[in-house]
Amino acid sequence: MKRTVFAGGSLAIAAMFVLGGCSIAPRVNLPDSKADSGQHEFNNSLAVMASQASAAGEYKIGPEDLLEVTLFDIEDNTGPRVIPVRVSNSGEITLPFVGKVDAGGLSSYELERRLTDVYRRFIHDPQLSVFIREYRSYQVSVVGYVETPGVYELRGRKSLLEGLALAGGLNKDAGHDVRLTRQTDKGVETVLIDLDRIARGGELGMNVALLPGDVIDVPQAGIFYVEGMVNKPGAYPLQQPTTVSQALATAGGADLTLANISGTVLLRKQESGERKSIPIRMSAIRKGKATDIFVEQDDVLVVPLSGTKYFLDRTLGLLRFDRRI
Repeated sequence: MKRTVFAGGSLAIAAMFVLGGCSIAPRVNLPDSKADSGQHEFNNSLAVMASQASAAGEYKIGPEDLLEVTLFDIEDNTGPRVIPVRVSNSGEITLPFVGKVDAGGLSSYELERRLTDVYRRFIHDPQLSVFIREYRSYQVSVVGYVETPGVYELRGRKSLLEGLALAGGLNKDAGHDVRLTRQTDKGVETVLIDLDRIARGGELGMNVALLPGDVIDVPQAGIFYVEGMVNKPGAYPLQQPTTVSQALATAGGADLTLANISGTVLLRKQESGERKSIPIRMSAIRKGKATDIFVEQDDVLVVPLSGTKYFLDRTLGLLRFDRRI
């Protein structure tokens, strides 16, 4: 890419940048190859987590599940009596001696406890087990910025990460905060899940078990802009927490031959729609004497032109007009 610096009106141009001329229109110049690479690595880390960690919470028995109830106290010719039983649409199962028992919405352990209480009317100290032989099928939807959005048919307990994997993982424009929407007894509820925290292994409880009808929505990543005298000005996806110094590094760093680094500002949109100019003390940040603040969606980081550097370069004839960066 070439950048041309115009020869005419050098002092006027320098003044526009130096005196806070922040009316710079952000240019969208997404670094696709870098985004693709970073998102590919992130998807790989999520896939590893999906294979290593089970979904948070016990699987709940539902209609059409095929259960295997073993009664150790009642034997037949082959040993303890094993009873295969299908859960009805109303969530009930029918067993010898006790008849119908509600099983829907229980984990296998919870059903074991319920059956133990029920059989206690006939057996002094009932010993039994419940095994889910066949899971019912159910559908979940994965929408938004994934490789293959759609409705997916699942069997058994599947986790959020497994649902994302079925949809091909996040695409290059995806953010790392996922919305999970489901119907509950209290109505429709939506929770926000931070995939970065799951990928780091610290919040495995967020890798929740999917339920029938769940909708996984992966929104687009926010965008921040880096403009002015940097080596790669443009727009970048805000896929993870990013500080000002990291944002500057993402844009290839400042152009040291022209940049007024001490004049760096961050333009942040306010509720009124206007942008607030926040001075950024890059030198103090590098020395640990100032806070390296985080950029937010739609922030514009501007590294202005140094009028002195520009004037000296023009005067001494050292400026290269079509300099590749």
